[in-house]
Order: sequence, then C-alpha cells, then structure tokens
Amino acid sequence: MPRRSRAGASSKEGEGVARSSRRSSAAGGSQQSQSQGSAAAAVDPAMMSIWGDFMSDVATGGDGGPSSQDAAPAEKGGKGGANDAAPSASQPQPVSLSAKPESTGPRSYALPVRPAIRLAGRSAGEAGPDAPAPGLLAQTGTLDATMPGRSKGISKDNLAHELQAPTLLFPSVFGGSKVAFVATSPTAAHSVAITDRGEAYGWGRNETGQLGLGHSSAAVPVPTPLSAAGADGEDVTFVGAAVGKYHTVLVGSDGHAYASGGNGCGQLGVNNQGIKQSDRFRRCVVAGDGDGDDGVRIVKAACGQEVSALLSSTGQLFTAGSSEFGQLGNGETGEYIIAAGRLGYANCAKFLRRSVFVQSESDRDGNLSTSTEAATSKTVTLPDSFDICLSDISGGKHHFVAVEAPSSDPSHVPRVFTWGCGDYGCLGHGVQADEYSPRMVAGFRGPVFASNHPASTSVGSNCTLVLTRNGQVYYSGKHKNNSEATMRPAVIDALANNGHVVTSVGAGNQTVFCCTRSGVTVSWGHGSLGELGYGAGDKKSSAAPNFVNALDSCLVTSVSCGMGHTLFIIRNDDGEDAKALKKVATVEESDVAGVIEEMNEK
Repeated sequence: MPRRSRAGASSKEGEGVARSSRRSSAAGGSQQSQSQGSAAAAVDPAMMSIWGDFMSDVATGGDGGPSSQDAAPAEKGGKGGANDAAPSASQPQPVSLSAKPESTGPRSYALPVRPAIRLAGRSAGEAGPDAPAPGLLAQTGTLDATMPGRSKGISKDNLAHELQAPTLLFPSVFGGSKVAFVATSPTAAHSVAITDRGEAYGWGRNETGQLGLGHSSAAVPVPTPLSAAGADGEDVTFVGAAVGKYHTVLVGSDGHAYASGGNGCGQLGVNNQGIKQSDRFRRCVVAGDGDGDDGVRIVKAACGQEVSALLSSTGQLFTAGSSEFGQLGNGETGEYIIAAGRLGYANCAKFLRRSVFVQSESDRDGNLSTSTEAATSKTVTLPDSFDICLSDISGGKHHFVAVEAPSSDPSHVPRVFTWGCGDYGCLGHGVQADEYSPRMVAGFRGPVFASNHPASTSVGSNCTLVLTRNGQVYYSGKHKNNSEATMRPAVIDALANNGHVVTSVGAGNQTVFCCTRSGVTVSWGHGSLGELGYGAGDKKSSAAPNFVNALDSCLVTSVSCGMGHTLFIIRNDDGEDAKALKKVATVEESDVAGVIEEMNEK
C-alpha cells in the first residue's frame, strides 16, 4: 500500500534568544557552549536552522524573502501520491552527510535500557541517563480539565483555576515526597505524576476511566493515588507512564505495563478489543512476555491519541492500538471498506514486537535526498533491522519518534526513526507522507553528530523535537496554525548560538518548551489557557522562543506539555534552588476549593 503524501512546505522562522546565566553553577559551561555554537555552524546546507535565515536578515536589514504557503494535510482517508511539485532553485540538492556509509552489521549496544526515573534508595545505576532529578511539581494552564478543546468549562467567575504562570501544584498532596516523573500528551487533558517512592498520582479528565480509579467522571481536580495489582496481588510501584487522549499506561517496577481508559482501537493492549473501556488498570498483554526470567521486561511507554508503544529493557519495540496512519509501525494500515464512504483499519489489541526498520533508497548511500526524491523514493529494510535496539520513544497525535540505543562502539552514532502520520513534515523526511514502518531520519547522520549524537525526544501533535547529548534541539513539523512547516530536522540555533545548553524539552498541542541547565526556560507557540506560562495579562502566543520569567533561575529537570496545561519538575536540592523557588507561586486545595467543588459536581 503506497504511503500517503502531501504538498510540500518551507521552514519556520523566528528570532534569537539571549540571556546570561542566572546561576553561578552554570559558569563552567561557557566553553562547551562555544563548541556547540561551532557545531551548529557546521550543519549542512540542507539542515539550516529554523531561524538561521531570519537571524541573517536581522543583521543585514533584509526582509527574509518570499514565504511559501502553509502545507495542507491531505483529506482523511486519501491515498495522496508522490509530491509532484517541480523542484525550485531554492530546493536543496543531494548533500553528502558522511565520507562513507556506516557499517551495516549488527551493533553492540550498551544495554539494558533503564527506566527514566530516579527512585529514592536506589543506586544511580538503576536509572536511565535521561532520568530527571526529582523535585517539586508545577503547572501552568487551566486546572479545569473539562475545558480544553471545548467551548464550556466551569464558571468563569472562578478565576482561581486559571494558572497563567508556572505554579507549584498541591505540594501537600505528595506527603513530602519529591516528584520524579511527569506525563501528559498533546491530545490529553489528564496527567500522571510519579514520586521518588514509585507512587503514581493522576488528575484531569476521566470520562473513559482513564485514571483507573474504578469509575468514570468528568474530571478529577486533585492528584489522586493510582494503583494496579501485580501478579502476586500486591500493589505495584511505578517507574514510568504515558497518556493518550482517553487512556493511560503505567510501567511497573515488576517489568509489566498496566493500562486503563478508552479501548476503541485496542490501545490498552489487553488482548480484548471487545472491552471498549476499562476504569481499572489491567495488565497489558505483550507478545513473548512471561513471569519468568526470560520474559519481556518493559521499562518505558509512549502514547499517541489512540495508540500505545512500549520499550523493553533489551530495546525492543512493541505497539498496540490504531493503525490508521501506520503508527503501529508494522508496515501497513490494514485499510478495508466497511460501507460506502466508511473505512476500517487493522488495529491491534495486544502489544506485538515491531522489528522492521527501513530507510529511503535515495538516502542509503550517505546522501540527503531532495524533497522530490524523498517523495518518490522507495524504502528498503535496513540490513541490521531485526537487531536494532531503541533507548527512547515519544508519541504525538498520530506519529512516533524513537532514538536508537547507544553503541559500545563510539563510531556508531545512534539513529533516529520516525513513523506514522507525516503531516507538515513532522517525521523529518522532507515530504508530507505517512510512514508505515520506523524509518531512519537521514538528517541525523554525518560528522556533526559524531560527538553530539541524538539522545532523547519529545513530540507534539504535529511536530518533533530531538535533543542531542550536548544540549542542542532539532525541530521538524509545525506547532502553530499560522506558521510554516519545517520539513527536515533543523537546529534551533536561537538557543544554541546564545550559549543555552538545553537539558529538557517538551511539545504540546500548539506549544514548545526548552529548559536549560543554567535555569532558563523558554516557550513559544499558542496557549490560550495560559499553557505558555507568560503570566496574567501577558501575551498568549509567541512566534519565537520567549522567556518564562516565573521560572527564571529555576532548574527545570523535566517538562511535559498537555492540552491546555504544561507540567514541570523543578529541582529543590540546595539553597540556590530554594532561593529560586521562593518567587514561584503555590496553589493548595484550599485555594481552589470552589473550583474543586464545581468540578466534582460535573
């Protein structure tokens, strides 16, 4: 079945961001920042920065030249076809990314893959390198989970529920424990937080029982303890979580995954698509799983709107749920006709391993194809496909991005793979086309990444962020309605060239956040409910990175963007952290008692 393709689009533009470090601990990072700026300057022409042209125009007084039209997604269910637009003079020609193709043999991986969480009383070696430092939970955006995406919420007279700037969220609820993990998603109005003791809390929308509390309701206003029974009947401690629009997946320290909520496409992975929703957490069914030592041990999860993905400790990928856009990564959608004008898809009700990884035929010799070549080129299975191991994965509305596990051979740069819906170039292949198997993103090859390899990811509804080891962020896709699309990964040098070493990134429905090791947090996009965090009376949108002043000097170790809200973990380890946190507002249950009462009555 051919991939769906869409019309092309050009890159997004913006402006630079400069702010000196507000923390003395960042002083030692200047040399590294300078080297990163040099690395950014060495990026190939086909991978120019989102803001590179704009910054040049600012310096020279230019007008930036003509802008191209926004990319328009194909009609739902349409097959599209190859992008047949004639290449213009401004389109990049094939660019060599490496002197010679990398070795095609199996790689020797640094395994096991570990959960991205630091639990109290556990050794540092038991957490993955991407595990954030635990701290205090903060939120910006609305507390009324019934409102995002809808015209009506609770009474507008109750303005206490509108958090226009990052605010410490109900700290007394967690009983003195630090928050070590947060999860929400671009299409979700509910969230999960896990403490450093492995205790999970959920709050937000609960219409399909997605919080697993044994009942469905309009919303749960306050973080509430979540539980799942393990094989021995005892409550499980948790090491990870992910949420879709109407479902939640928790990862237990026992190596199993547990899911609750809507199951219309089989996204709970409980091997029973007859169950349309579950208001209790059920153990997911994973192919090859067992209770013995040889069973699959799940360590990470990611969710799209109606699809779920799991990673095992050995780096294997498993997916369940909707296959409409190829987001299962099994090479097909399984599309069939139900009735005139109505299509169905071969969804999957249990987690099956996906082991076919591909690359574009035009990219395999070490070149970066033009947009026309990218649209017409076939994909071929990578020689080491079955042996590929992944270390990180993130899900957007209808697409996934994953980073390969590090190799024990430093010459092997971890590859990046994307699949699913390709609207607005969010998959980074230079064309708007769906991908039905994990496809290698050719733009992440070459000498630029030899010492600055891709490390982790975050995904918005229609955009993709990849964070490198040295703190640079690469962007593709589109996250603001009135902006242009970025068809290939482009470095955000508005941050890198101004000395910002990014340590955490997040993308939501129309928002993007980047947090640095020097205590600077920036956001841009559109956030009508305050999810950008600029403060009461300030703007609700920004075309370029803008400072979140309420978090100035705060070390944000993790950020997760949802629908109508954004979550942060703010470090609180020393006196300097405590000083920075003094200016951050706090909200407790008593402060929003009226809001809570109204939400409970819905």
